[in-house]
Amino acid sequence: MADPATYTFHGTTIPALRACCTSAISIITTAQKELAAAKDGSLPSETDILDAHFGTMFPFRMQPIMLAKFPLVAITQLSLTSASAPSLTQDFNSLDDVISFFKQMQDVFDGVDAEKFNAASEKSVDVPFEKAGKTLHMSGLADYFHGFVVPNAYFHVNAMYMLLRSKGFELGKGVYVGCWMSETQKRDWAPLRG
Repeated sequence: MADPATYTFHGTTIPALRACCTSAISIITTAQKELAAAKDGSLPSETDILDAHFGTMFPFRMQPIMLAKFPLVAITQLSLTSASAPSLTQDFNSLDDVISFFKQMQDVFDGVDAEKFNAASEKSVDVPFEKAGKTLHMSGLADYFHGFVVPNAYFHVNAMYMLLRSKGFELGKGVYVGCWMSETQKRDWAPLRG
C-alpha cells in the first residue's frame, strides 16, 4: 500500500497538521511568485493581502495563528515536542513572516515523539479562549485532535487559499492539495499535468 499514513493517534493527526503547514507555505510561495510577476498592479500589496478578509472572518494575518493555536495549546501543555513554539501574539508584516511562522510550526510537529504522543491520547487539556474569558476542559486529547484540531487546521489553510483567490491570485488546486499526495499519487496524477 502506498498510503504514507499510519493509523495511530500520532499517524492520523501530526502528519496531517504538518501537511497543512506545507500547504500554507506552498500557497503563499506561489502567491509571492505571482505577485512578483505582476507588473500591472492587478494584484494587491502584501499589506492588503495580510489585511484581507471575508465578512466577519479573521483577516489573512490571523489565519496562521488560528491554525496553530489549538494544537500548540495541547502540545506545549503536555510537553509533547522538543521544539520551541512560535509566538501566537505576533503581527505579521510580510508573507515571508507567515512562511517563517509555518516553518516553525513544522519544527514543532517534527519534534513530537510519536510514542509519547500516542500515550497521551486519553489525557485532558485546558484550552483558553481569552476573548470569551473562558477556558474549556477537553477530556481526551485524541478526541480533541480528531474532532476539532485537524478540521480547524484544514479550515484555516482553505481560508488563506480562498482569500488569495478572491484577490485575483491564480493558485491552482495542486498548490493546495499537492502536499498531501504520496510520491505514488503524484506519479498517478502526472498524465493530467501534461
